[in-house]
Amino acid sequence: MLTPEQLRELEAAVGAASLILDGRREAYAADELKVPHLPDVVVEPERVEQIQELLRWANRHLIPVTPRGAGTGLSGGALATRGGVILSMSRFNRILELDPLNRFAVVEPGVLNLALQEAAGQHGLFYPPDPASWESCSLGGNVAEDAGGPRCVKYGVTRNYVLQLEAVLPSGEWISCGTRTRKGVVGYSLRDLLIGSEGTLAVLTKLVLRLVPRPRCTHTLLALLPDTATAARLAGRIQLAGLTPSALEFMDERALELVRERLPLRLPAECRTVLLLESDGEPEPAEREAQRLGELCLAEGALDVLSAEGGEKRERLWDVRRRLSTTTRELFAQKLSEDIAVPLDRLAECLAECHRLGAAAGLNLLAYGHLGDGNLHVNVLSTESGAEVRARMWALVEDVYRLALRLGGTISAEHGVGCWKQPYIGWELSPLSQRLQMDVKRLFDPHNILNPGKIFDWPTTKETAI
Repeated sequence: MLTPEQLRELEAAVGAASLILDGRREAYAADELKVPHLPDVVVEPERVEQIQELLRWANRHLIPVTPRGAGTGLSGGALATRGGVILSMSRFNRILELDPLNRFAVVEPGVLNLALQEAAGQHGLFYPPDPASWESCSLGGNVAEDAGGPRCVKYGVTRNYVLQLEAVLPSGEWISCGTRTRKGVVGYSLRDLLIGSEGTLAVLTKLVLRLVPRPRCTHTLLALLPDTATAARLAGRIQLAGLTPSALEFMDERALELVRERLPLRLPAECRTVLLLESDGEPEPAEREAQRLGELCLAEGALDVLSAEGGEKRERLWDVRRRLSTTTRELFAQKLSEDIAVPLDRLAECLAECHRLGAAAGLNLLAYGHLGDGNLHVNVLSTESGAEVRARMWALVEDVYRLALRLGGTISAEHGVGCWKQPYIGWELSPLSQRLQMDVKRLFDPHNILNPGKIFDWPTTKETAI
């Protein structure tokens, strides 16, 4: 709890209009984890100088400050788990510049991903990173989490599109990292260090993001498959065939059953799994690639390959896929959503073992996600409430983590660590790796005021972190 004197000092530093002290704080208490942590105060600045003054104040009083974008994260990175201040970047919401010649956009971190997609499109350009929450997530949050999405299989993740950053350090000092040029190798890449740092090293205030030419056409296919093993095998076959689809998404049998009636296409009963594939680019090469993709799917056991001609049908397919996470949350009392990744040649083994583990635990487990880069969204679900079921769900999640690591993968491909996976970071990172990274954190933030309790144990416990 902040003292009256501390609050008066904060008001003098950032202005009364930027403070939220009443019940409106509840809107900033949770993210998509739905595990609320009410902050003592919310600060919504409009200028960089206000952020600087806030962090100087926090350093003097050792008050935690948690940066927050749009609150769409799934790892608890924007939760005020230790109280203090939520620093909302919602007012930093302007597209400052869009340069068609040099192909970059200069934006503030509160700009929504969709807004940049639309602005770039007006100039015949394209910003590829597209998380499932692209209509509501902010670009600052995307950079802080190094967000992915369906198009990663061809275009890469957010990191591949960040040219330059401006940020405020925990000390209140301002820093610029990277260059607006496509090449630049002067000194260590502090830009790359801040990308994916989950708001623990600095507060992002301006982003220069690379754009690419917008594909002239997109072909969308839906491959109807008899089982999940066929889907997993196809991911590798497509890679070996030299094809690079712009999306390669899948739904396993359980996920498909949840949304079968919502799809704009009628599926035969023997279809137990689907692949959503896209090929984009110039019209003739994209059409040829789409044809080869369809032929390969049929050769590898697909029951049929349907073409989603027309914008409306394609959008309905993608809407069903992107809303799978929301759908599962609506249909089940409890949900744990994980984002493991494994090498492509271990996908079939991973999916089969995940389903075996779920059956052995007597819990609902379904998987969907970005099959083209081995990123699986494994959801552990229950129609029952209560601590006993929750404990069994966590035990199953831990088994899934162990499986991913045993197969040469990772416990988080795109959601980040935050407080959700913080207790398990030592399962993947060696003690030396953790020590080096924690030393970096201490260098940037010696008083540990910026998003404490996230990624590393400073210390904290699983119970207090989530």
